[in-house]
Amino acid sequence: MRFWTALLLVATLALAACEPKPLGHPPLWRIADADSEIWLFGTVHVLPGDLAWRSPQIEAAFAASDELVTEADVSDDAATAALAAQYGLAPEGARLSEQLEPARRVQLARVIATLNANSTEIERMRPWLASLRLSYLYALSRGQQRSAGVEAVLVPEAQARGMQLSYLETPEQQIRTLADLPDADQLNLLRSTLDEIEQSEDIMETTQRAWAAGDVRRLTHLLETQMRAAGEAPYEALITRRNQAWSEAIQNRLQGSGRTFYAVGAAHLLGDDSVIAKLREEGLAVEGP
Repeated sequence: MRFWTALLLVATLALAACEPKPLGHPPLWRIADADSEIWLFGTVHVLPGDLAWRSPQIEAAFAASDELVTEADVSDDAATAALAAQYGLAPEGARLSEQLEPARRVQLARVIATLNANSTEIERMRPWLASLRLSYLYALSRGQQRSAGVEAVLVPEAQARGMQLSYLETPEQQIRTLADLPDADQLNLLRSTLDEIEQSEDIMETTQRAWAAGDVRRLTHLLETQMRAAGEAPYEALITRRNQAWSEAIQNRLQGSGRTFYAVGAAHLLGDDSVIAKLREEGLAVEGP
């Protein structure tokens, strides 16, 4: 199942205790100059409650930082839900299934039934939002929890410590990443989501375990495959353009001073189009895998 960064959290808002199992630790990167230290941690936004990911390295980097930067502030549930409805609902009377070919209509109905989703709600959504909503419901069906996601854990801790909280994007910017895609690309996104939900192999669990174990090569391959499944336009919107903007923001941050901990979706920090790759292309020494 694809990791749509913090956008996956939007789907949880739209219209609506186990013992830890140590596996290793997720990858972490560091950039530093004379008066700045920046840590880049690739996160997963929805996780099973029994998946241990907090390594000594991550704990030390987070404890030493004065500021936590995440993708966007989605703490105002009502405001985020309003934005999701504004950009994610189709005109009155339109039905999502009518935009799909007959075989896909059957598949959509089958997935909705399998996930015990609200068919009326899904039918009112534009394809991008339906894709996220179904992805999230699938995650729940596989034992995932929003409250166990990395940002959901770190943000309250940062607040309790009095750390500054900053964001790379606004909630509206995040939502419009997919909402502004042409309808044809949104439908391709929905088709790929339906296919992933119905495939036999549990890609979600496989990807999470590669992430938690720090298996960078396997994780990069899995995320690249998932993120490109819907076509180049969604990939360009979700990954390439945002990574360029984020790498520029991080370079600007280096011009200042202080210790900053970035927590962003792992897909943004791995591969040839990643934030890490772009920073290294600019000649910055980035420690890490």
